[in-house]
Amino acid sequence: MNFSEYKFRASQCHLLMTGTIGLTDIQEQELEALVGEQKTGINTNGNKVKWTPTKDAKLKELQEKKVNRELPKTMQTELRKLWRAEIFKRNFVWTNKFVQKGKLQEDEAVTMYQDYRNEILGVKTFFKTSDDVKIRLKNEWFSGEPDLVDTNDFNKCNEGFDVKSSWSLDTFPFPEDKLSNAYYGQNQVYMNLTNTKKWTTAFCLVNGTEHLVNNEKQKHFYALNMPGSFEDEHYDDYLNKCRDVEKMMIFDQKRFIDVNPFHNLEIEPREWQGEGYDIPLKDKVIEKVSTYDENYIEDLKERILIARKYLNQLSEQSGKL
Repeated sequence: MNFSEYKFRASQCHLLMTGTIGLTDIQEQELEALVGEQKTGINTNGNKVKWTPTKDAKLKELQEKKVNRELPKTMQTELRKLWRAEIFKRNFVWTNKFVQKGKLQEDEAVTMYQDYRNEILGVKTFFKTSDDVKIRLKNEWFSGEPDLVDTNDFNKCNEGFDVKSSWSLDTFPFPEDKLSNAYYGQNQVYMNLTNTKKWTTAFCLVNGTEHLVNNEKQKHFYALNMPGSFEDEHYDDYLNKCRDVEKMMIFDQKRFIDVNPFHNLEIEPREWQGEGYDIPLKDKVIEKVSTYDENYIEDLKERILIARKYLNQLSEQSGKL
């Protein structure tokens, strides 16, 4: 397989931007100092010094590394994984409870964000999802399927949106928190693919699914030696843990009950409403806006050229080019 025109998915691209290719800034300074010391016999402090075999070896090592730029280990690891996935037609499935909630509650999050823009921001919004448009965008460098846009035609897209379902209240970001490198890189690629200048990642505090809520309760059940009745010494502790789980993973109890009418809640609706445990819509969405960064994209393109070359080297070494 030839990777010379391989297009990296938007979700992959941040992995190419890890580490330093070639010399770090400190190594560049060290190289410059050694070159000067070899020529003049004077170090950076202005003192006369002796040129030694150790210094000579170090100089040659840095010069070699500058010419033949080595990929950082994290980037190599990801590219090797990608190479095997493509060559052997495999998909390395990775998941955790955070990813599971994002997939299971995507529709809930989209609806919440749409309501937030209409009711709180006063911006008339009706989103089109990638499933509605059914287009995978590609160019010379990238490919991707943006989550949400404000038009049927990606070529006429003014701005784009990505919705994330936070796991629980303690993982819900604050407005001042920096967007992760993964989401930032993904947004930049989507903007490049759609020729837009603005992309918003919206973090939404939607209820956990019944299954996920039960899983968290079950962890406490087993951790407390499976208290089965009120006679067990840990039973009250277990019920209190279940109440904590409900408060951390449910933010609109009526909605949760409507969707899961047979779930056994430890906090009764009257108590829930009386304590004001529901979180208002205005506090359940945090927007983080990315603007197009041409320098980032150009750096990413340079990395893609290097990555393609590395992938082809793997193919050559294995005889699969």
